[in-house]
Amino acid sequence: MISNFKQNIDNLIKDAQSKKDQNNLVEALNILKKVISIDPENKKALNNIANIFKDKSDYDEAIKFYKKSISVDPNYNIAKTNLAILYHELGNLIEAEDLYKELIKLDNNNFSIYFNLSRINFSFFNDEIISHITSSLKKENITNYNKASGFFILAKNEQRKKNYEKEIEYLKKAHEFFCKSVNFKIFDQSLSYWLKYIPKKFDKIKIINNELTNKKNKLFNPIFIIGAPRSGSTLIEGIISSGKIKVPHGGETATINWGLIKSIREKNPNFNLDETGDLIIDFKKISTDIIERYESLNLVKKEKKYFFIDKSLENFFYIELILKIFPNAKFIHCERNYLDTVFAIYQNFLTKMSWTHSFENILIYLDNYISAIKYFKKKYNDKIFSVNLSELTVNTLKISKEIFNFCNLEWSEKSLEFYKRKDLISKTASNIQIRKKIYKYDNEKYIIYKKFIRKFEDKYSWLNKNI
Repeated sequence: MISNFKQNIDNLIKDAQSKKDQNNLVEALNILKKVISIDPENKKALNNIANIFKDKSDYDEAIKFYKKSISVDPNYNIAKTNLAILYHELGNLIEAEDLYKELIKLDNNNFSIYFNLSRINFSFFNDEIISHITSSLKKENITNYNKASGFFILAKNEQRKKNYEKEIEYLKKAHEFFCKSVNFKIFDQSLSYWLKYIPKKFDKIKIINNELTNKKNKLFNPIFIIGAPRSGSTLIEGIISSGKIKVPHGGETATINWGLIKSIREKNPNFNLDETGDLIIDFKKISTDIIERYESLNLVKKEKKYFFIDKSLENFFYIELILKIFPNAKFIHCERNYLDTVFAIYQNFLTKMSWTHSFENILIYLDNYISAIKYFKKKYNDKIFSVNLSELTVNTLKISKEIFNFCNLEWSEKSLEFYKRKDLISKTASNIQIRKKIYKYDNEKYIIYKKFIRKFEDKYSWLNKNI
C-alpha cells in the first residue's frame, strides 16, 4: 500500500516535470500543488514548485518553497543548491556564500559548488584548498563535470599569479572534461546546429501563412539584446530595465530559438542538420507558440505599447523572423574587441553554449556572427543600434541616452544606478560585475593572450581589427 502511494506520487511529479518541459507551467504547478496537498512534506515537489516560480520570475515565492523543501530535509542538497544559486543570481551574495560553504561541508569534492563560490569570493581559495582540489582531480571517483569545475578554479588561480601558460593549459583541460560530461549525441547536434546549420539558414527562413500580421503583436515593443557573449549585454540589460519605466527582462530566455526548433520538429520529426534549401516556417503557429512562452515567463501583457527585454544573444540569427512576429522590435547589438571576446568566452564556464569550449569552435561561431550581423545591419539598419562596450564605459551618459531614444523609452538617471537595485537578477557570468558601478574598459587586458591564437590570424583577419 505504501509502495503504491509512493509510486503514484512519483508519477505525478514526473508528469509535472513533463508539463514544465512542454512549457505548460500552469498545469505543472497545479499537479505539484496536488502532490503537496496529499504529501505536504514531499521535498522534491516543494523544490520543483520553487523552480516553477523562479521561471515565472516570482522570486519571493521561489525562495519560500526552496526553504520549505530544506526544512523537510536540511541535507537535501538539490534544494539547498538551487536556493544558493538563486541568491547568487539576485545578488544576495552573503546568503549565497553561506549556503555554498554549507554544501562544501556536506561534500568537499563537489567542485561545481566550489566553482560557484569562486565567482563570489576567490579569497576563500587558500593554498590548502587549492592543494585539495589539485590532488582530488587525480582521483577516478570525481565526475567529469566536477573535474571541469576544478580545473576552472585552478586556471583562475594561475591567472591571479600571472602564470598565463598554465592558466590556458588548465582551461583546456576544464573544457575537455566538460565535453566528456555531457551526452555526446546531443552535444554534437548542438555544435552542428550552431556552427553549420543555422549559419547557412538565417537568410533562408521563409514565412508562410502571414498574410495578416496578428494585430495584438503590434502592441508589443520588444527589445532584443544581441551579439557575442561577454560583450556587455548584461550591463545594457541592467541599464534599459532600470529607467523611468522598469522594463521587464527575462535574461537569456532562448524563446525564439525554442520556437523555431519546435516548429521545425513538428513539421518534420526526422529532420536532419544536413538538409538544404529554404527553411519553411508557419507564421501563425510559431507566433502563437512564442507569445505563449513569453506569457508563461511573465514577460508580455496585452497592453498598448508594452515593452520587454529578451537578452538571448543568438537572436542575431533570427532578426528577420523576429520582425515578422514583432513588427515593432528593436535590436541592441553589443560589440567588443574581437580578440577580447574570444578570451573572455574561453575563460568562462558557459555550460549552455556547446561552441564555447575550444578556440576553434569559438572562432567559427564568431565568424558566422560577424557575417550574419553584417547582413542584417545592411537590410534593417534602422532596427539595429550597435553599442561598443569600451565606448559605453567612457561615454556612459551620452550612449545610454542614445539607447533609450532608439528604444522609444524615457531616459532617467536611475538607469545608471542599476547596481543599487535589490530586484535585479542575472543568471550570466556577469552576475558580480552588474552589482558594481560602470568602470572604464581595460583595452590592454587580453593583449598578453594573443600569442595563444596567433595560428588563426591568417584565417580570421578580423582578429586584428579593433571595433
